[in-house]
Amino acid sequence: KQAKALGAALAAVGLTLAPLAGVAEETSAGFEEFAAKGGTMEARPECFFDECGDQSKACFTNPSCLKGVTCLGNCRGEQECATRCFARFGSEKLNDWLSCTLEEKKCVVTGVKQDTSAFYATAPQRLSNFDRKALEGKWWKVRGYNAKYDCFPCQVNTFSTAPNGMRNDIEFRVPKPDNGGYWQNRLEEVIIDERGPQGKASYTVGGKMYGLEFREQWYIVGADSSFVLVAYKGDTQQGPYEGAFLYTRNKDDYDTNSGLRSKADAAAKKAGLEPSQFCAIDNACPTTGVTQAGASKDDLSKEKLEWADVFDLAEWFRPGTTAKKADFDPNKM
Repeated sequence: KQAKALGAALAAVGLTLAPLAGVAEETSAGFEEFAAKGGTMEARPECFFDECGDQSKACFTNPSCLKGVTCLGNCRGEQECATRCFARFGSEKLNDWLSCTLEEKKCVVTGVKQDTSAFYATAPQRLSNFDRKALEGKWWKVRGYNAKYDCFPCQVNTFSTAPNGMRNDIEFRVPKPDNGGYWQNRLEEVIIDERGPQGKASYTVGGKMYGLEFREQWYIVGADSSFVLVAYKGDTQQGPYEGAFLYTRNKDDYDTNSGLRSKADAAAKKAGLEPSQFCAIDNACPTTGVTQAGASKDDLSKEKLEWADVFDLAEWFRPGTTAKKADFDPNKM
């Protein structure tokens, strides 16, 4: 799930190369569906400077932040590419710029109303007797259903009581290329006692990642004292997404405890999830080769802008200016 907000951050650029024909529909599930129907994104260049002037100035006068902007533009909506951009160039300046331009002031839009009601109409059956207090403490995420969001290595979630719900402190890693180690990431979610758009969810979960908000519905579909199986549905500006994951108290419980595995697999099947389609999350968590995600002070002083960055930046303000680079690699910028 840690890549969900990336789609919204990149959709403004990654989906602007759609055909120039408009669409007749008045609603869309999000950027992704809009582009698939032939829609063209609308960019308001003046918005970046008139309505988000402070954020643009702070970012564009910082070589590392500006590199992050051009990096995202080159990714054209590809999740893994975007994750590496944030891991290398991420900073509060970049977060603030994305938050203002894409979410608050909507400098880039589809021009149609987003409608995800049909997506939420179908939902897995939640456990009616689950007590959220059972989530308190540390859990390992050991299996994931959506490869885009659920399968990052070394995922530790720690739940604690908060007003009207719980707080979830998340740790996960993003692999560096060529077996070069990992970027360590941290994220906070808030879990509240709301049943969601259709009244079917166990909880509503929200947070902010890379400057963009996400909000989703959790459905607890299986649990006992040793595991919790969660299915989820959510949406960003890019569109709706869904998946599932399995928590256990210890990282190897699913592999070593046949009883737990049988109960978790049975709960997954009952919820319409095929156990064999879950990924096995790598929770080896080596202590070497790990650096904090985002631009370090050393990185900030080293980054230099190049002539090519001017053209890459233009893609944000005039979609379709440059062609997608088939061999683009954020680590070689």
